[in-house]
Amino acid sequence: MTDTTTLEALAATLVHAREAACLTQEDLARRSGLSVRAIRNLETGHTARPRKQSLRLLAQALGLPPADVGRLLRTPRPEHRPGPRPVALSAELPAAPRPHLAGRQPLLDRLHAHLVAQEHPDRGRLAVVVGPPGAGKTALILRAAHTARARFPDGQVFVDLHPAGAAPLTPDRLVRRVLRSLGGTPDTDGPEEAGARLRDVLSRRRVLVVLDNAATEAHIRPLLVDDARSAVLVAARRELPALHDQLELRIGALDRPDAHRVLDDLVGAARTRAERSAATDVVESCARLPLALHIAGLWLTTRPHRSLRDLAHRLADEEQRLRFLRVGDLSLQDSVAAHHQGLPPQVTVALERLAALRGDFGTDEVTARVTPSREHAADLLDELLHRQVTHVSTADGAGGTRYRLHDAVRLYAAHCLTGPPGHTARTAPPALPRQRLPQRRRDPRLRAAT
Repeated sequence: MTDTTTLEALAATLVHAREAACLTQEDLARRSGLSVRAIRNLETGHTARPRKQSLRLLAQALGLPPADVGRLLRTPRPEHRPGPRPVALSAELPAAPRPHLAGRQPLLDRLHAHLVAQEHPDRGRLAVVVGPPGAGKTALILRAAHTARARFPDGQVFVDLHPAGAAPLTPDRLVRRVLRSLGGTPDTDGPEEAGARLRDVLSRRRVLVVLDNAATEAHIRPLLVDDARSAVLVAARRELPALHDQLELRIGALDRPDAHRVLDDLVGAARTRAERSAATDVVESCARLPLALHIAGLWLTTRPHRSLRDLAHRLADEEQRLRFLRVGDLSLQDSVAAHHQGLPPQVTVALERLAALRGDFGTDEVTARVTPSREHAADLLDELLHRQVTHVSTADGAGGTRYRLHDAVRLYAAHCLTGPPGHTARTAPPALPRQRLPQRRRDPRLRAAT
């Protein structure tokens, strides 16, 4: 067993045991008497010679069975080999989401296996999670990153490519940002040299780069190297088909049992059982989206005197539903607005004209409402699906495909941009200015495409 393998095995064992006990590093530090820093160094493989007493305290704090305690204490101690003093390592991952991600364990298992696999050492590791706003893409990649971080002891970098209230990062700014995090010098002669330096760092070290809110392949390509040491984990607002050798996972709404489990975990099973009908109404009004359910659960948790029927009644008003689903800095409307802001003009035009459709639709409805060209209508349907605005619903009797708008996206287009017919226009949140949409008969983009 090599030194590296020994430390990785110990780190993986500690991380698995702590997460199985539903403890944070801070919780485990309080129970064991060790410092958070000591625990973090053990879990990332940065402690070259783990002390048996420290391992014994951790085992007791985790309540491990005697057999597991014995194996942990028999972990070989790597020989100390003096070497160069390591540079400061980046550990930028935000806290792992809590509570447990109901219904996402199979996806987490696939992401973890992809990130830590040993086969194909000549390929880089890229995993992309795609889904509509509110589906929990960020929570999923963060949980996966935390479970795999022991595999990347040379640093974990996290970058939000489109932070709230700020302009999105350009590919060049992203390269320099990651290079700084990894101890490189971003002061170069230009983007080409910065990219070369970053590729050199990623090919020599085991680094995990986690990107949130990606919208284009141009952000990802500078981080890809033909080497299995480093990995890139992405939450994307649209599919990124031009990237090869990626693991792409699509996520959407939860199934009903898992959606109820999210509400139970936050509110308490006894409380939801007492008002099962109201709980079902809340789940369906939230479209079974993890973000919406989390906000609804927090609303109820902070208002123990209010009933689930109170919340169900408030959410029954479609026109106000997105605005109501807000707690603190969590907002479903803001999430959808950020997604909408990145859509190309022809997609926003089509979305506004299709927002009144509550059920399935296909080429016929698009030709009637958006463009008379069936070829252009088919291309628009592909683009709406690609941009995570719609999902495939059913196949019609003639062998065609039927689509449906994601519910939160439909509500935003119907009530947060222009409102229903006869109502005065409403604008999106101040940070996201309303786009001017052309009239149907004078739309130059649609006319040119036909």
